[in-house]
Amino acid sequence: MFFIALFGLITAKNAIKTIVFTLVMQTAVIMFWLFLSGRTGTIPPIIYDPALLYDMAAIADPTPQALMLTAIIIGISVTAIKITMLNYLFRRYNTADWELMHKLSAQEEAENPYS
Repeated sequence: MFFIALFGLITAKNAIKTIVFTLVMQTAVIMFWLFLSGRTGTIPPIIYDPALLYDMAAIADPTPQALMLTAIIIGISVTAIKITMLNYLFRRYNTADWELMHKLSAQEEAENPYS
């Protein structure tokens, strides 16, 4: 899933598709880390029985889940910034095509080199 999104990100000519492919890449990375951190036969780290303190292999590690939750929150924030920037670019150039935005930007620069 990650490499399909990476290919789509490289070949995308539309800014909206770029945002979607980065979201797919983020989701793939989060799923990968959660898959690696999962172990069967473990219990949540809420210990009711003091005897479980001596069997630490039976307790699940909460750190990967906490880190991925943080990654999700950061990803949502970064996506909001991307959408805000896309909104500005779309209002300025009336397109979501990267190549056309680049051409219009170069044309503006040629008309006003000191602005």
